[in-house]
Amino acid sequence: MSWHGIRTVAALELRQRVRTSKWPVVLGIWVAVIALVAFLAYYATNDEQLRSGEAMYDVVVFFVLGLAMLIVPSLTATSVNGDREHGVLATLQTTLLTHWDIVLGKLVAAWALSMAFLVSALPFMAWAFFEGGVSFGRILLSLLVLVLVLAVICTVGLMFSTLTARPIASAVLTYLAMGALVFGTTIGFALSAFLVTDKEQQTVFGIPDNWYDTHQPPNVDPSDPTLTQEQIDQLMKAGQPTRADCTTFTRTTDVAHTERIWWMLPLNPFVVVADAAPSKPRPPQRNEVSTSAGFTPMRWISGGARLARNGPGGVSDECWVDEASSYSNQDPIEKALGTAPVWPYGLAFLLLAGTGAATVAGRRLRTPVRRLPNGTRIA
Repeated sequence: MSWHGIRTVAALELRQRVRTSKWPVVLGIWVAVIALVAFLAYYATNDEQLRSGEAMYDVVVFFVLGLAMLIVPSLTATSVNGDREHGVLATLQTTLLTHWDIVLGKLVAAWALSMAFLVSALPFMAWAFFEGGVSFGRILLSLLVLVLVLAVICTVGLMFSTLTARPIASAVLTYLAMGALVFGTTIGFALSAFLVTDKEQQTVFGIPDNWYDTHQPPNVDPSDPTLTQEQIDQLMKAGQPTRADCTTFTRTTDVAHTERIWWMLPLNPFVVVADAAPSKPRPPQRNEVSTSAGFTPMRWISGGARLARNGPGGVSDECWVDEASSYSNQDPIEKALGTAPVWPYGLAFLLLAGTGAATVAGRRLRTPVRRLPNGTRIA
């Protein structure tokens, strides 16, 4: 294996794809679609409370990842068996190129093409950065993770291309593998939650259930002319709890021990990218119902995955009232964002899977070939 051999195969692969495909048209359509999505996200969330910058960034990144998982597999899923079908692979194998030169060269070419799609979306990520709410470090980290995830997707497609004789079979298997990572992990986690849920005694810090039975609000007629507005407000507040009314008690409730099955979520590429660099929790704003206001899917996914990893341990804080007798700014998502991330586990799994896929592809292209599937041509 040599860098010269890898570069030679990658250059041949790129020239072949550029000459035989309408890549400028495809890339132009891609940019137009990304631009449309970015503009729609901006106008839909163009409000200070909705965090337009974060919303734009989350939508663009997820849209790039989603479309990449549809387009990138086509770059490698038919790379090897397509060359074998056209009698090109045997010619490469008879040269001084090693099987690793061929595998890594094709992988680098597909990865470079996927980077072209990612680079075309950078202007819209920069737009989200200037809108505010997205740090430069967050952009760098999420882009790095996204680049590695795209490399893994390319490797999985390349592996199936070496395992099957027909391009259509390798393409189907690659898309099924991507579907298992995205939808299978989510569905598996949701269904497994029923298996780890049971009725248990849970310690709760909050308003007891019988508090409202002994603290009924007075029957006041707001239209009574003898009462001032201040008196009416004080009487109405008499039937509302304050934080001083919160106590610690136990109750029997359904408890889901998600800490036993949380490992399914980091296997999902969207969870890995979302949890890689969520924005830091911001201090609560007065009179704001939730500090996660706005359309911020990456924060929601990240916080949800970390909540699942943490599980229901400890005292459940349900004292959702402040000194003004209204719901406070406590938000479980914001609290979870302050805990340890889960994306390193998911990224480690994806990199391990990608390394295994590359190893299988390399072994399948070793020469001399001792055994081939029926109907497979050599040259």
